[in-house]
Amino acid sequence: MKEPNVPPTWDEERRLRSNGYHLIAGIDEVGRGTLAGPVTAAAVLLNPDADAPYYHDLRDSKTLTPRQRERLAASISESAIGVGIGVAEHSEIDDLGIVKATRLAMARAVADLPLPPHHLLIDAVPLPETGLPFKAIIRGDATCRSIAAASIVAKVARDARMAREEVAHPGYGFARNKGYATLEHLRSLQRLGPSAIHRHSFAPVRALVEPASTAPPSPRQTRGRIGEQAAADLLRERGYRLLDRNVRYTWGELDLVVEDGQTVVFVEVRARTSNSLGSPMESVTRAKQQRLVLAAQEYLQRNGLEQRPWRIDIIGIHLAAKNRVASMEHLQNAVSDF
Repeated sequence: MKEPNVPPTWDEERRLRSNGYHLIAGIDEVGRGTLAGPVTAAAVLLNPDADAPYYHDLRDSKTLTPRQRERLAASISESAIGVGIGVAEHSEIDDLGIVKATRLAMARAVADLPLPPHHLLIDAVPLPETGLPFKAIIRGDATCRSIAAASIVAKVARDARMAREEVAHPGYGFARNKGYATLEHLRSLQRLGPSAIHRHSFAPVRALVEPASTAPPSPRQTRGRIGEQAAADLLRERGYRLLDRNVRYTWGELDLVVEDGQTVVFVEVRARTSNSLGSPMESVTRAKQQRLVLAAQEYLQRNGLEQRPWRIDIIGIHLAAKNRVASMEHLQNAVSDF
């Protein structure tokens, strides 16, 4: 893997061109982990042989300022062989789950290109449904110029969409937070309730749209929600990529589903105020472990991820007074003998 300060190159595109693929689309998405709005994907066809000055400035969109992204997106749109945008709306995310909705947005971006590509280079996500040859590259937006360009176009397109949504749904700060779970957004969500574009399948929103007759959350449920959010924040800080939250199957619930590179990680979160009944790790019984394995296998099958490596982690959280997070322990590959 390249060092973070090494800019993206044409290595992947030139390798494919030497094998007879000439129209190569870079694909990336943005908005997978937000509480509101769509997931947006872009597909970009660039010519590696062109001498475009901005090529040297292409980077993962997350490392650029808004002004840099807008300038580069304009240059890409003016000079690229083709640019396609695909969107999966919040309602589709609720219906399909974020993984399938992300792939749907990517497939729509490919279909939106003015010319059919010969090969796809995608940031991390396999896309067999297009019927085209593809390569999913972990951290592709940081290493491959076509994918970096797609990440910029997708980010600018979605940011503009969320600025418009701020006008249509004022009070949530969408123009600033873009739908991510910032403190401002969460407070507004608590005060105003969900807007028409919030994702009801995501736990912080779902907690507010349960029927009014539903009993208030028990202390245990409150601890669980606080623990899950703390665990999600910890994993995000460590570079994991959120796929899903609170996925329910017959076998039980998967608290968090994340990506660690190419590995799909199912995270069981255990929040406790004391260890009188055993530590959070010890509370995951063998029967619970077996149910987690069955749920994980069903998730992989339903989302077309059977070929990906996977594991189950446990995050134990100790809560102090007023449910303040005092400490967290992350045990990787905690369930491995089934």
